[in-house]
Amino acid sequence: MFLARELQAMIVGTIVGMMFAPCPAHSQAPSKKDDRVRSKLSAADKREAVLQRAREQTLAILQSDNACSAWFRETDADAAEVFESLHYEIDSGNASYIFLITDWRGEPLYKHPWAARTNQLAGRNSTVRLNSYGPFFKSNSPVLVMNFGGASTRFDGNHMLTIASFRGSTIEAQITILLHELGHITGRIPEDDDSWDGRAAQNTEEVLRNCKKEIREHAQNVSHRGN
Repeated sequence: MFLARELQAMIVGTIVGMMFAPCPAHSQAPSKKDDRVRSKLSAADKREAVLQRAREQTLAILQSDNACSAWFRETDADAAEVFESLHYEIDSGNASYIFLITDWRGEPLYKHPWAARTNQLAGRNSTVRLNSYGPFFKSNSPVLVMNFGGASTRFDGNHMLTIASFRGSTIEAQITILLHELGHITGRIPEDDDSWDGRAAQNTEEVLRNCKKEIREHAQNVSHRGN
């Protein structure tokens, strides 16, 4: 009788122990999921911090008395206020590439991925979209070789992304991109698109003709602060 009761107690104890024992598979899975979530949040937070830094420096240029702010005020007297009202979306959709074709002389022609987009003459409270794979956030991009028919043929390593003479993902490039988009929003520069016609690059050069000095000065301020 004693053995039967002892055996019963052992069985009950084993069952209770199994009920409260940790399950290895389930205890590890939430940890991995949490790590993935933290990784995604970290990447998003870093992009937001980069954008905020560039916005602050761009606004400082526009709020100061200088040649760049004066150029923007020729078209919109409240250019700084317009810039301050803008909203931003970071596009993390399909990956972007640098497209490469060879012209009739055998010279390589590169078309970099779009950096930012907005609507012409959009005005206050409009939205600027930033390409997470473009030169606002990236310094390099994969090269996709194209033939004259427009079909891709092969990948050809990586190539440096640039905005005019500035390397992609630098504060100089980021300020230039934000000023370029403000130029569209206020009508300071004409409309352009993501084509091979070079109009977007021409508009960027126009921005730099009037703002390059201020862009470099404010970029140096960021460097000196160690950001």
